[in-house]
Amino acid sequence: MPVFFTVAGVSSNKQKEDKGKKAKIDSKDVSYFPIRGKIAVLKPIIDKISITHQISDPELKETLIECLLQEAEQGGQFQSAPKYGSGQIQYKASVNLLVPPYDLPVLIQAGPKKKATSHALRLEFNPSALQSSGIAFLKSALEGLVLDGLNFSEIAANGKITRVDIAVDIVGVGISDLLVSAEGGKKSHWYYSASGKPETGYLGMKAGDKNAKWTTYNKRQQLKDTAGNQLYGGLPHTRIEYRATPMVPFSKLLGLDNPFLKISLAYPVIPKAAKSHEWQFFIDSCARRGQHAALGLLPDGPMKKRYEAALAAGHKTIWRPNLIWKAWEETLCRSGIAEAEKCS
Repeated sequence: MPVFFTVAGVSSNKQKEDKGKKAKIDSKDVSYFPIRGKIAVLKPIIDKISITHQISDPELKETLIECLLQEAEQGGQFQSAPKYGSGQIQYKASVNLLVPPYDLPVLIQAGPKKKATSHALRLEFNPSALQSSGIAFLKSALEGLVLDGLNFSEIAANGKITRVDIAVDIVGVGISDLLVSAEGGKKSHWYYSASGKPETGYLGMKAGDKNAKWTTYNKRQQLKDTAGNQLYGGLPHTRIEYRATPMVPFSKLLGLDNPFLKISLAYPVIPKAAKSHEWQFFIDSCARRGQHAALGLLPDGPMKKRYEAALAAGHKTIWRPNLIWKAWEETLCRSGIAEAEKCS
């Protein structure tokens, strides 16, 4: 029988809409509670995965392309997918399988037009959104395209995972109350709301990178902007997401290093005797310059020591990446991609 915990949230930027809101969270989804009854850090989820698969039989390759194009032309659960822009691999067949009951898309692409491309099939989907029932539907639909042609378990076992987005939700605190940065002093890009509050950060970018390895954002606001259903009773919550490009079979994902060790995250609380406006200026300076540089601007003395201690306590309170990563094997099994017997 499920066991639920309640969190009420904690925020220095609480709005009227947050008053009285509480979230009921299934215990099986929780990594730990930084502040019991207030904040919950959840177990990691796979927010997106891309799998490529080689097909040695040339006849099967062509039949698969034809079947996908026919299914898209007929409509129903298969729909033509939007074309990608320049620089992306182009495919002879590119369709979205709409998975019931919410028509969540699974991108299925076959027949890359570039001859040097080694794979014949590519899948991209969100396992966390599909859940086990959606994965079962995908398996049935894919294997039903060509009689005795494709086997989903074989694709998962032998295909190459070219991308996996690993996300952690922090429920009960908004991104504007957190200090988030990636190690190594790499570039970051932040987007702010009209009122000046941070909403989305792209972190850990090196020169020449087209995409950031890390994204952190106001998940509640993102759901509002996309007319999505609010999660966790509408409480503020922050998502931290890492984009890995492992290029290995699914079974090898268990061996990934813990990426969350490379993130610095703090929930700093104003120290006693500090003036609220001075503290806010300091926190803004931390977000803009980095915490070490912001502390370096303060004159030596009691105030600097209090602020430094508050930052240290803010890190210790909320961020425990080893506890998060303990659930990674469970995350892989709960995704529904691996064979059930291998997750027993």
